[in-house]
Amino acid sequence: MTTPNARDGAPVHVPSVKQLAATTAVAIGIATIVLVTTVLPAEFGLDPLGTGRKLGLLDLYEASSGNTPTPPAAATIAARPRTYKVDSSELKLGQGQKFEYKYRLEKGASMVYAWTATGRVKYEFHGEPDDHSLKVESYELQEGDYASGALIAGFTGIHGWYWENLEERDLTITVTSAGFFSSAEELRPKWDPVRHKTRVESIPHELSTPGR
Repeated sequence: MTTPNARDGAPVHVPSVKQLAATTAVAIGIATIVLVTTVLPAEFGLDPLGTGRKLGLLDLYEASSGNTPTPPAAATIAARPRTYKVDSSELKLGQGQKFEYKYRLEKGASMVYAWTATGRVKYEFHGEPDDHSLKVESYELQEGDYASGALIAGFTGIHGWYWENLEERDLTITVTSAGFFSSAEELRPKWDPVRHKTRVESIPHELSTPGR
């Protein structure tokens, strides 16, 4: 579909709904594959598909976690839970709307994530500590339509994104995350009628731990 250019009258291609949906599906599929096949084995030693062992990524994880010197008695290490969680959620962001989506993490807990939007958004990835004597920490502040990465929580609290719709149309944001968060929550203004029930699946850590 095309529409006239506001400046010179030249036609401008506007993606159809089907094209946008297909592009989003491909992006989410790629992000999910990267999360499961590379990031989880290299960062957390979790290898549900066996690709980490074949690609040598588990060796990287074992080298970084198993051959490090024993910390002094005064040091503390955050123990990982017996399960890690996987969250794949589709969120609606109307024209002119803004909201936040946060995961609850204990200090030292980690997660990997990827999200895509069907248009340009202003976003901030940040963490809010339960300890009010600590400051809110901003990890990333940008504009765009996707982001991915990994996080190790520096404090116990909620960690996630603020999104603001910069388009003159409704958008869909699809988030895929895996890690040792306990819950996820969609935070919207009270006047916003849109609500979302988060679907978070727990996966036993033993099923994907090397050597078991």
